Amino acid sequence: MGSSLALLLARRGAEVTIFESASSPMMGASRWNEGKIHLGYVYSGDPTLASARHVLSGGVSFAPLVSDILATDIRPFATTEDDLFILHRDSVVDETEFRDFLKKLDEIAGSHPGAKDYFRDLSGFSSSQLSPSEFKSVAAAENTVAAFRVPERSVRTETIADLYTAALTNSKNIFVATGHTVTDATPEDTDNGLWRVTCETSDGQKAYEGFDCVINCLWHGRMAIDAKAGILPSGTWSNRYRVSLFVKTKKIVETQSAFVAVGAFGDVKNYDGKSFYLSWYPAGLLVDSVEILPNTPDPLTPEQKNSITQKVRAGLSTVLVGADEIFDAAEDIRVEGGFVFAQGRGSIAQKSSTLHSRDKFGITRKGRYYSIDTGKYSSAPELAFKLAQELMGN
Repeated sequence: MGSSLALLLARRGAEVTIFESASSPMMGASRWNEGKIHLGYVYSGDPTLASARHVLSGGVSFAPLVSDILATDIRPFATTEDDLFILHRDSVVDETEFRDFLKKLDEIAGSHPGAKDYFRDLSGFSSSQLSPSEFKSVAAAENTVAAFRVPERSVRTETIADLYTAALTNSKNIFVATGHTVTDATPEDTDNGLWRVTCETSDGQKAYEGFDCVINCLWHGRMAIDAKAGILPSGTWSNRYRVSLFVKTKKIVETQSAFVAVGAFGDVKNYDGKSFYLSWYPAGLLVDSVEILPNTPDPLTPEQKNSITQKVRAGLSTVLVGADEIFDAAEDIRVEGGFVFAQGRGSIAQKSSTLHSRDKFGITRKGRYYSIDTGKYSSAPELAFKLAQELMGN
């Protein structure tokens, strides 16, 4: 979010400072996630389709916007086949409900003005249910009930993160202050509308002054800074720290990209036959907190990483045919992740969880202070584009 916005503002002539707690930008959840460019198919737990509609626009505009921001066509860094959506026996929606949801969302996505801008043409697309023989070839029938082909794609987030970092480095109008953990953002001069940002660094506390505006793009700790700027926490929320597996294989593996849902299950992303993302939600959830500033978990030990890897393998092998092939061919497995924020609370394995409704993320304004709940990775570029236009015009 912050990287997209900085580049868009700098292009319009602004001088931008990014405060980054890590040693480099894009080292958290924006680097370590599955890169699914959402069209809303994961939100069948919200039968109103409000959540699906809310993420759809960001999804269809993601490829053209990011390609423009980075001056690089990102389509080669995306999966090339439609996702499989595999319905678990313990899903929060049944087969009929999900089939009806797909039919409605196919029509909404296909009629979107940007339908042809996605990684595939969405106009006229109809999600299809796999035949019994096809279903048997991809899913473990004892734990799943059906599989559907949906048009969603995913990008290689590590590659996208590296491109963003290079773009920030090459921009003359952007200063990246790494190793700076923001602790406060307050007006310094109410007459002139200027702002001060205070940070903790390895050399102690530092304050930076003279900013025309402050934009809070954090996932971890956003609400704590908001509160000091006068935007108090409201509603329900959860701060979660999730890790997943990033796998390189020594040979081509043809296991298809698949999402097992709707609930606390997992997914596989096959980017190029030798690069994979694997998750099993219960194994990778290290923190699930309602605190506005939860503690970051300690670095994982090799034993803990191995334990998570084995749990992910055990979980995926109960639902996906071909999951074991990825592990058997693996030559490198990284366990990585970061904090994600969501409005809502509860286990997504429960139908009553408010995490199934994601239709309220966006931009909150208080004078020249802006706070952005990104919602999903795929929504960030569109939100950045809208705010850049608001602040500086076309």
